[in-house]
Amino acid sequence: MIKYKINKDLAEETGIHVGDGSMNIYSGVYSYTLACHHIDDKEYMDNYIITLYEKIYGIQPKGRAWSKGTYGFRIHNKQIIEFKKDILGLPMGKKDKINIPSQILEKQSFRKDFLRGFIDTDGGINTFLANKRKVYPRIEMCNVSENLMKEINQILKDLGFRTSTWVTKSKKARWNDLSRLSINGFEMLKKWKDEIGFSNPKNIKKAEKLIRLE
Repeated sequence: MIKYKINKDLAEETGIHVGDGSMNIYSGVYSYTLACHHIDDKEYMDNYIITLYEKIYGIQPKGRAWSKGTYGFRIHNKQIIEFKKDILGLPMGKKDKINIPSQILEKQSFRKDFLRGFIDTDGGINTFLANKRKVYPRIEMCNVSENLMKEINQILKDLGFRTSTWVTKSKKARWNDLSRLSINGFEMLKKWKDEIGFSNPKNIKKAEKLIRLE
């Protein structure tokens, strides 16, 4: 098995995987899929994620659109998938019990890179209206894995972020509850931008626009 270098790039790519990736074995074929929004995230996929995969794994996936409004790629690479599964401990199939790999969790700088990849795929920047007068920014993220969101919340608290957490109960049978986290206000948005940052052009543009409104 090839052991790929565990560095800042791989930590960010792992955050992307946890957010929007999935892997499994179908009829003996190893399959990994990464799927984002077909409009909002296409630039991010084509110009950033695919380049990141070339740097880490030495491959250049080809982006494609799927019928359900998603855009991304699918690879059939046993070595990469076994590395993710056996070395990083990322699960095959369902991700409802997923955690941050220990190799990333144990190093503070890698934690920030992981968070950047995660927010750019399974989170984003929205706004809320305070006192019916002023728009404030809100960084939001969610996942079906309660343990994952607890780990993320603890990392953010250790970094000095003020967070709010709650669970949205599923109204549909066989659907998982969602663990949610938000970080509110201009101070926290600027802190995220300065200390963690974004790689997705969608989030970069939103952050810059909102900060100009303060």
